[in-house]
Amino acid sequence: MENHRMSHEKGGNGRKKRRFARIPMRFVIPNLVTLLAICLGLTSIRLAAEGKFEMAAIFIVLAAVLDGLDGRLARALDGASRFGAELDSLADFVDFGVAPAFLLYFWSLHEIRSFGWFAALVFAIAAALRLARFNVMIDDPNKPAWQAQFFVGMPAPAGAIAAMLPIYLSYSALGLPEGRIFVTIEIIYVLGIAFLMARDRKSTRLNSS
Repeated sequence: MENHRMSHEKGGNGRKKRRFARIPMRFVIPNLVTLLAICLGLTSIRLAAEGKFEMAAIFIVLAAVLDGLDGRLARALDGASRFGAELDSLADFVDFGVAPAFLLYFWSLHEIRSFGWFAALVFAIAAALRLARFNVMIDDPNKPAWQAQFFVGMPAPAGAIAAMLPIYLSYSALGLPEGRIFVTIEIIYVLGIAFLMARDRKSTRLNSS
């Protein structure tokens, strides 16, 4: 009787043990690429703080490449998931909202302190609003079918690449003038890119291929 009871209790404890479900690699691989993109964005912030602006910009561009790759991998491996979609949005905010804002501020916007920081904040917030609105549109059950073929506002990766245009030009053969007037023009340019990201308009059709 006692042995039977011990056996029963052992079996009961065995059933109570939590077992972690194995996650298929088709879900893991795209998320690993997304995490690598986050690492690139965070490293870009560090490089910008150290004054290595050219490398910081390159890391953001590489993050944009990985941003396109993780989605293609998820579709090819049939590994799309809600978790992956949320992780991708967080990565986009870090890589194409926060990292470019810090890079631009450390590079030149800091020369006009409060106004430059304001422009950096507006750019990061515009990226957050654009990503949040896009996520809400995906979850909308009443969304018309044609709407899936359109972006709302400038995509965050495109906005980040466009906002860093003055940095590209400064390292090119063309060069750029220096001074507060140029920085003021750059601030207006960054605010314009932020407006294009945050605006609510279906203007860019997706490539069906």
